[in-house]
Amino acid sequence: MTPHLILRPHGRLGNHILQWVTAQTLAAAVPGLELHNYSLPLWGLGAGGYRAAQPFLPALIEQDSDLALAAEMMRLGQMPLARLRCMVLQADAWGEPERFRRLLPLSDRKVDTAGPGEILLNVRADEILKARHADYGPIPLGFYAAVLRETGLKPVFMGQLGEDSYSRLLRAAFPAARFIASQGVQGDFDAMRRARHLALSVSTFSWAAGWLSQAESLHVPILGFLNPAQRPDIALLPREDTRFHYYGFAPRAWSASAEQIAALQDLTPAPLLGAAEVEALRQAARTARAPARSADATRLKAAAGRVRPFAPLLHRLYARP
Repeated sequence: MTPHLILRPHGRLGNHILQWVTAQTLAAAVPGLELHNYSLPLWGLGAGGYRAAQPFLPALIEQDSDLALAAEMMRLGQMPLARLRCMVLQADAWGEPERFRRLLPLSDRKVDTAGPGEILLNVRADEILKARHADYGPIPLGFYAAVLRETGLKPVFMGQLGEDSYSRLLRAAFPAARFIASQGVQGDFDAMRRARHLALSVSTFSWAAGWLSQAESLHVPILGFLNPAQRPDIALLPREDTRFHYYGFAPRAWSASAEQIAALQDLTPAPLLGAAEVEALRQAARTARAPARSADATRLKAAAGRVRPFAPLLHRLYARP
């Protein structure tokens, strides 16, 4: 039976891209693997083929699911039909971004972005200001102060800027900066990909744009879901990509408390972490998650074994007519 992987996209564009990147990583390792139920209309990419719900199928459900194990099981015919229910956020497993740059090319649209001598500072605000998720939240001003000190570049803030309290805080703290209002989803994504120097927000959208860009430098706050000490199951600090520069923060579960909101105003520069410090974070997270990763691998093998005899029947049942 030809192997099939059914995606379950959720969230916004950044999530969709990184789940598709995960699926494409498996497709590169599994000859003939067919991908279903994804949509990236900005690039004219998409595939249906399966009903929205597929009970009983084995599924990759963890942010650090073992992609090498899943690929091996698919190649050996042990898991010919499976679901990808999450983004497997393991940047080192995806390899070089160049392949994905070709698959997700820049549009010809003209966008406003940072120019020579400037750095683009992406801002995510919107719903995260209201504590919708503990692993997101706005970035303390000390991150931007550190980036500007380290690079010596002029600041250009771009993204979800409006009349909210965080946008007002940025304008007051950096009065000489340029501010670019959102240019829409594709416009903002392209503006980040075209910048020579870029500071990311705590956002899969921002991270994906930076990773796919050909920027000379990418500056990342190790905060929220980007902090391995807070989310040891997520690994978005690539080892081999020397463009990335990391700034340290303590774990923070964003609740929009008065204390946290007050702390955003602190302009004390966040520390720029050295390679050894970043590697220590990676290794500690890997060690912390080892038992859970092993248990998840056991679960996936058992689920695939139960379903394998019925895979052709389930394929016919779930496939859209």
